Amino acid sequence: MNILAIGLIALVLIWATNRGPTMTASTQAASTRSARVTVRRLYFYAVALVSFIASLAALAILLRAIFSTWLGSQVTADAAYIRNTIAGSGGVLLVAVPIFLLHWRYAQAHADEDERRSGMRKFFLYVASVVSVGYALYFGFELLQGLGALALGEPPAYVDILPSNWLADLLIVACALALQFYFHRILLHDGDYGTEQEGPATLRRIYQTVAGLFGLGLVIFGVGGMVETLLRQLLEAAGRSVSQEWWRMAVSSGLAQTILGVLLLRTNWQRWRSLAEEHPAEAQAGLRRFYLYAAVVGGALAVLVPAAMLVNQALIQLFDPTALPYELWDVLATAIAFIPVGLGVWVWHWRYLGREAAAYGESSEGATVRRLYYYTVAATGLALLWFGAVNLVQAVLDVLLSQGRVVAGSARIWVYPLANGLSLLAVGAPVWSYHWRAAERVARRQDLTGQEERASGPRKVYLYGVALVGALLILF
Repeated sequence: MNILAIGLIALVLIWATNRGPTMTASTQAASTRSARVTVRRLYFYAVALVSFIASLAALAILLRAIFSTWLGSQVTADAAYIRNTIAGSGGVLLVAVPIFLLHWRYAQAHADEDERRSGMRKFFLYVASVVSVGYALYFGFELLQGLGALALGEPPAYVDILPSNWLADLLIVACALALQFYFHRILLHDGDYGTEQEGPATLRRIYQTVAGLFGLGLVIFGVGGMVETLLRQLLEAAGRSVSQEWWRMAVSSGLAQTILGVLLLRTNWQRWRSLAEEHPAEAQAGLRRFYLYAAVVGGALAVLVPAAMLVNQALIQLFDPTALPYELWDVLATAIAFIPVGLGVWVWHWRYLGREAAAYGESSEGATVRRLYYYTVAATGLALLWFGAVNLVQAVLDVLLSQGRVVAGSARIWVYPLANGLSLLAVGAPVWSYHWRAAERVARRQDLTGQEERASGPRKVYLYGVALVGALLILF
């Protein structure tokens, strides 16, 4: 073993000796300096990020505890817990804040042009922005929900922001928003905002995509949930699905989601749209097209899912006289609440996507995203078609096999498979037909665009995937 180890060491030394002359002194110095810079950035930005998150979390806990004690919302039995909370969060704050300031100040002092364009710096700034926005949304939601519930007549005893949390929430939201705007200002002052290359550009687009989709989701679910609750109250379904007391919190929750979603969505969209108008390459970016297609899918789901549920429940009511009518009213309330907002999101983003593609063209990444959208949605529609056909066959078999053996008053077992099958077909058929025909029109072209479409990976995956699933279904 010793001889083997000595031999390996000798081989390594010989390799290093022979490799040495191939690198000049300047190359070695540059490589060493680059490694040192990478390690330095990794250390300073990692420590700054961890200490920043710890500081913000400790600040939130400390403010809650201080105002709870100050305004007298805690009973005497909680005094020991409050003291421990204040001491613990205050200690973390006293340690984390100086650490963050020290490391961030050092990073700012060494922020030359190369430093300002580095991926680690961008990663820190965008993750810190995400944390700041997250705190603002979380505590802003609690604050707006409580204020909305009070405005709708909810008793103060049932509102969590009273008597002291409202003040803590307000200060936390203000602090988080100030930090987010500060980090965004740093990004602007770095000088490459909107013109980043490779990794930094991808980080920014991921941040904007996530922020936009999250804001869009808040708007859809906020408006839909708020309107759905009001409709259920109006349709006198409160005794079965919504209690008389709970509706105020449900409406205020939807209102808070809508307000926060609109603010986040609008702020993010204005920033991104200005970049796209100033830099045409930004409008062609794959992640921006992904965001637009994802928004289209989100709006379509908000329309098609409630519509399918409504068709399903209407067919059940039609074929089964024993079905309870209030279930139809509940589904009707959901459909009326979500379909209009989903349709608005769907149509607006689809039209904007078409205008932007016509104005700025399509990059290779954008073409890949477009193909992924069309073939993924076509595959989803085809799957819905298949499941719908299976349910229809099951319903037919249930009818044929149960003839002559149905006793009076027994449930019609074929009703639910039939309703499921028809509702799935009603949604799946147009979805599959539209997207498959659109993809086929491009693939049948005899120019370079058609050749690229026929040779694309998403198309091959779709075609071979459908063939594979069909073969497996035949075999099993």
